[in-house]
Amino acid sequence: MTRICVDTNGETAFVRILNVVFSRVGAQIARHPWKFIVVSTAITLAASCIIPFTEMVNDVSDFTPATARARKELDNYKHFFSNKGEPIALYVLVTAKNQSNMLGIRQLEEAVRLLNTISERFKVWNEDTEQEQNFLEFCDNFCTINEPVRHFYNGLLVENNFGNSSDHIDLGYPITTVLGRQLHMDPNFFGVKVAVHVNLKNDTRIVSVNQLRTPTGQSIFDSKETSQIRNNIREIKLIGLQFRAERPASISMASIKKWEKSILTYLQEEFKSDYVDAYVLSESFLTAEVVRAGLTLLPFLVIGFSIMVVFSSITMSLAALYVGQMAPHKVLLAIVACVCPFMACGTALGLMFWCGFRFGSILCVTPFLVLALGVDDAYIMINSWQRIRKIRQEIGFHEGSIDSKNKGSVICCNSPSKTSGSTTKRRVESLMAEVMIDTGASITITTATNVLAFAIGALTPTPEIQLFSIGNALAITIDYVYEWTVFGSLMSIVGHWELDDNCGSENNSEKEIVRPPSVRAPSAFASWAKRCQDRFLSTCSKFVAWYCRLLTNTFISSLVVAVLAGYLYISIYGVLNTKAELRPQQLFLQNSDVIKVSAYENLPSSVGNFSTKFWLRDYEQFVRENGEDLPKRLVTIWLSLKALKRDIRMRSDSFLTGWPEFSYWKGFMRLDENGTDKSRDIKVNRFFFTTASYGAELKEWSKREDLLNQWRRVADSYPELDVSVFEDDAKFLDLIPTMIPQTAQSSFWTLLCMFCVCLLFMTHPTTVLISNFSIFSTCVGLIHGLLVIPVLFYLISLVPSFSCSSSRRHVVVAPETKISSENSPNGVLTIRLSPSTDRF
Repeated sequence: MTRICVDTNGETAFVRILNVVFSRVGAQIARHPWKFIVVSTAITLAASCIIPFTEMVNDVSDFTPATARARKELDNYKHFFSNKGEPIALYVLVTAKNQSNMLGIRQLEEAVRLLNTISERFKVWNEDTEQEQNFLEFCDNFCTINEPVRHFYNGLLVENNFGNSSDHIDLGYPITTVLGRQLHMDPNFFGVKVAVHVNLKNDTRIVSVNQLRTPTGQSIFDSKETSQIRNNIREIKLIGLQFRAERPASISMASIKKWEKSILTYLQEEFKSDYVDAYVLSESFLTAEVVRAGLTLLPFLVIGFSIMVVFSSITMSLAALYVGQMAPHKVLLAIVACVCPFMACGTALGLMFWCGFRFGSILCVTPFLVLALGVDDAYIMINSWQRIRKIRQEIGFHEGSIDSKNKGSVICCNSPSKTSGSTTKRRVESLMAEVMIDTGASITITTATNVLAFAIGALTPTPEIQLFSIGNALAITIDYVYEWTVFGSLMSIVGHWELDDNCGSENNSEKEIVRPPSVRAPSAFASWAKRCQDRFLSTCSKFVAWYCRLLTNTFISSLVVAVLAGYLYISIYGVLNTKAELRPQQLFLQNSDVIKVSAYENLPSSVGNFSTKFWLRDYEQFVRENGEDLPKRLVTIWLSLKALKRDIRMRSDSFLTGWPEFSYWKGFMRLDENGTDKSRDIKVNRFFFTTASYGAELKEWSKREDLLNQWRRVADSYPELDVSVFEDDAKFLDLIPTMIPQTAQSSFWTLLCMFCVCLLFMTHPTTVLISNFSIFSTCVGLIHGLLVIPVLFYLISLVPSFSCSSSRRHVVVAPETKISSENSPNGVLTIRLSPSTDRF
């Protein structure tokens, strides 16, 4: 509705109150425009000065909902290592050049060289000893976890020198025997192909380990009817080196991150090899890659700003030409229209950082969003200004009056006999107040709906989404204020110039009567410009008339309704039948090492009893090879699914320290060193074991989430024990089941808020329903479109893993009651995965 003055017909009480407020605010802005601009600029500079000095920090766990079970499981995992320090892990993945075979002396030699270099060269600072320590010095329990790779290489050297004649070496998979010692190779070797018997004639064929299944689905390595062929390995695609430790309090986390970064720098810049490539995975590296991906958005801010300035300048100039108000000042307004959103973002982010919020890379998206919303508000204001000025010019309102004695002549508003310098200011105040009344409700309703939508997002339990929503809501709110105080003030200043120029050009010396245009002799350029303007106006008028006839055509209207119905049907059907899924690659650049590593996640892997790493098995071997009988209590553990009512005891002195290949089991157990009695038995308070699951479907993260829930159900079936399942990806997998419910809940509350906001501004029920229906159809179509064409809305990250199709789990087993004395109940749990999988 076009307004010359306030029209209260058909307006709600809230809108009438807004009109009064905007009328007074508009007059104040027109009276003191420079004060508003200076104050707004000063606030922006004061708030945003902290941004260049704020480090961008990301935590991959912030994508996990605060109420997710994975957070409790992570706390249990950290509690398991709490007496030694916070667990840290760094993975080095070694592959052969040109995707060739790692089963070669040169390739394995390079892998061992990397193992030695990383273990000995790079150091951290220990505050207690006041010395630098390498990995072998600050590592406690898992120092020898990579030794099977070294022994395999040594065994290959011996085999190569003696022509496969040594009876003491069997370079097999999953068990390698070197000089009588059995080594498990499956934690380090991936993409393995082995030779197996195919018939009674002992013919062999080479297959991937994931194909080694008996008719019952059991791995042939677990079958008692088949045996492992000596030296059965034929191909290795990837060797994984694990550097695990517990960080003591004397070593800072900053020192650990520096250690990890130095290893990464070495592999990316210094390490040169003609035979292998090496990649690093660690949590700090993944975080750094997310930050690097976020920083790549910064150049696009400049590009986006430039494109928007050019587009705004052209469109605002065309709009000004259409109403005959084109002036060089319009370009300045177009530029400031794009500057205001960036001022708002700087102020909002600066205030957040001053208040202690972290600088997440996801906040780099905020300027793009606010830029679109802010420029839209500026368009509304400048178009309203030009439209109201045109109407006033046509009826001679304030800017001039029709001379009744000289019809066709206009008395100039700047005529000395009619006006003074203060009259122009009053006209600007009146015009600005009218503009704010005309556009205030529209800009307020769009801002309120946007802020409420992000406010609802800030209530979600996912910290990263909370940060993004808070930043957007605050930036949009501040941009709403700056559109009035900065852009509105500049529009008042420019409007004052335009009114002065307009009246000054019409004033001919001291004459008050200006001859009508038909009397004056126009110049050639003026005639050409007038013809171009008339032609442009005629073209626009014809197009609008044609478009209106098109919309009012019965056939076209019916076609539009049919298309809308089909659009809604397809969108609603797609949303109701959607499946929550994650795309880790969306958070990383295509040239990131993380993407290169993910290419190896589809390598075949094997699962069976051999893949479960359980200390009790090696302890059984240790006892038998030392000529001792296995204690009856341990036999009971091995054969049954029941918890012992007494403490688990074992002779650990020689088992954990006497045999180097068993020393890493110290990291899998927590012993009660105060419980040692005269028989030198040690009480095992807690322990954990690892196992793996294979499946081609595990390439999909939703399938991994299903598998994780199966594990949790098994753990929950033993309520008498404190059993916790830890999976490195769990903090992301727990996001999957919350995606659809949170989206549905957020959409519902957002639509409800939209409905309430519309009630404040609209009096007609039909208008309210149509507005909410438009919002609903847009939301449904957008969600369905993102599902069909995924872009950036997969908020997930990739954590260290050696195989996408092989998902390793850590099961921590401990008594439900904390052990504090010899009489405290203890137990151990044996978990049966399924009838076709392994048991302990």
